[in-house]
Amino acid sequence: MLGSDSGAPAHLHPRAAWQEIDYWVRSCGIDPVVAIRAATHDAAAAMRVEHEAGTIAAGKYADVIAVRGDVLRHPALLQHVDIVIRHGQRHR
Repeated sequence: MLGSDSGAPAHLHPRAAWQEIDYWVRSCGIDPVVAIRAATHDAAAAMRVEHEAGTIAAGKYADVIAVRGDVLRHPALLQHVDIVIRHGQRHR
């Protein structure tokens, strides 16, 4: 499961998730799909909310981001979020 130290001094929350995904891929050699799943599905499962979050499926909260480019080849693109949809509503 992916997790961050958000709230720790000098570790800003908006950067934490994409930085950890990028680190897992670049430095640890973990497949990008596995790293993204750890940040989404696996995190929801660990918090026991996988029935309502963590994957895109009918009946679940629609929390989605969109970026330009292929995050499976370049995970650092996750830092440049173009669209944010939270609970089915576009916020950006």
